[in-house]
Order: sequence, then C-alpha cells, then structure tokens
Amino acid sequence: MTASYQIYFGGLNVLKAEALWEQGATGYRLAAEAETQGFVGWLNPWKGSTESRGQIAGGKVIPARHRNWGTSDDSESDGERLVALSYDADGRLTDTLVMPEQEWEGRHPLPADAGKGTLDPLSVIAGLAELLQAGDRCEGRFAVFDGRKRYNLIVSDAGEKELRPTSYSIYAGPARGCRLDYEMLGGHKIERNKHVETARERIVWVARLSDGTPLIPVRLEIETAYGTVVGHLTGFARGPQAEARLPGSKLAE
Repeated sequence: MTASYQIYFGGLNVLKAEALWEQGATGYRLAAEAETQGFVGWLNPWKGSTESRGQIAGGKVIPARHRNWGTSDDSESDGERLVALSYDADGRLTDTLVMPEQEWEGRHPLPADAGKGTLDPLSVIAGLAELLQAGDRCEGRFAVFDGRKRYNLIVSDAGEKELRPTSYSIYAGPARGCRLDYEMLGGHKIERNKHVETARERIVWVARLSDGTPLIPVRLEIETAYGTVVGHLTGFARGPQAEARLPGSKLAE
C-alpha cells in the first residue's frame, strides 16, 4: 500500500512525502520519499529517499538492510548524502556505510558499539505497527541507530480522539495517538535546531481508513515555541492500485 502526506508549518506547505508499505511471507519493506515545498523548498531545496527491509518472527523485528539517501547543500559528493546499514540473519548490525563521512566538530561523539542491539528508523515503525495490529497500546521503547546518530525512541499512548473533517486530509474519524520522545545518546549536534529544541509535543495519530485496512498514520502534530507542524494524509492506495515501488527513488535504481 502507499500513502501520501503534506506537511505544514505555521500554515505554510513545507514538505510532501510518499510512503510505501509491503509485508508478506518473505518479510517487510518500508520506503518513503520526501521533498521540500513552497518557500522552504525555494530557500532550502531538499529531497530524500529511505528504505528498510527485514522480517518479523515471533513478534520480533529482524532488520536486513536500510538505505537513506538525500541531498544537502553543505555536504560533499555532489551534494548527496548516503547511509547504508546491513544486518546478519539474526538482525545484528554487520556493516555501516556513511558518505560523506560524518563531520564530528560540533557534535556529540557516538557511544562504543553504537549499533549493538539497535533497529534502523523504519524497522522501528514496522515493530510499532506490529504491536498496534495485535491490538496492543501504542507503547514501547526502541534502541535506534541511523548510521549517524544513536538514540532511544520512547513511544507512549496519547489516547483516542475524533479527527474532524478538513479540506487538507482525506481522513476524518476516530484515531489513536502515539506520543514520541527521544533520548539522544550520540551523533547529534551540540547546538540543536531551535525548532527541535523547543518541541513540546510530538504525536502521530493512526487509524484504519476502512474495515480490513491496516492502521496507518493519518495525522502528525508537533508543537514548538515557533509554531505547529501538522501533517495530513492526502492519498491512499492498496493492492493493484499501489505502486510497486516509489517512482524516481534513488533506492530503486
């Protein structure tokens, strides 16, 4: 299945994203593409792709590989940045490729064995989705390593509420909130972005669009001292209508 999103900050359209989810007997695949929009896109053009593959066995997430590609004006390698993570059959990190190499000035050092016992960011989503599909509450603690940063993601249940109809979103109705908090352990900037630093509430609202469809994110809300970030679900397709892969993805080349 695929889902499309538009992200707004202070009422301005700043980002569009497309997400893909596949799961079957051979395992899971999660992928996403995003690109800045509007004034932010003109001021700081950015686009990126990310993908993870793995399996879920006995309720445990076993990642196999993760790729993250993006553009950045301040990086080398023709403005491109790449992270590639590989895991063994038991989900243990075996190889990390980071291009260009991380610049450590102004950043906290990574802890020793930063990747030990961790998941990549998209495999965390697979694990959380497994909990929700099984009827569990939106709760968990995940050790995450994305190739550049090591952190713990703490997820807590934010209850249920009725999302009202809006011209921005294709969904209205009951949704469950997943509150996100981060414990940064290394690789992050010493002087953090003012919007990240002042984020007071991060909630992803999930819901079923109809009977038989899986739970998916339908709204994102982040409160900061400088404005509110809101993400809306703008499109959804599953089965034959869903894209076999994200069009134009660097990860599919």
